[in-house]
Amino acid sequence: MPVVSSLHQCACSVCTAEGDSVDTSVMRQHHHINVLLSRLNEPQRRWYVGSLLLAPAAPTEGELSLITGLDEKTIRRGRRELEADLSAVPADRQRREGGGRSFAEKKTRP
Repeated sequence: MPVVSSLHQCACSVCTAEGDSVDTSVMRQHHHINVLLSRLNEPQRRWYVGSLLLAPAAPTEGELSLITGLDEKTIRRGRRELEADLSAVPADRQRREGGGRSFAEKKTRP
């Protein structure tokens, strides 16, 4: 079952503008990006937005952060992982080995 997260509302200057000069094609593109991101898991979101940076005439990390709601460091990490062909990323795990919260010790009374 795919992970479904809430749909981010783009905060870029185009999508927040009002009036007759609104570029609906850009707004629609940003909406489609956020719809896709809402269906992806954490690493997939990072890689997709990182791949957007690699396109010709790509938005900047800051612009993508406004569009997607992802942190700029997360976007940079996705780009770096893609540039390395995902070689350091385990294929069968969402996080690296040892990542996440430690197990709590079970306390027993004598």
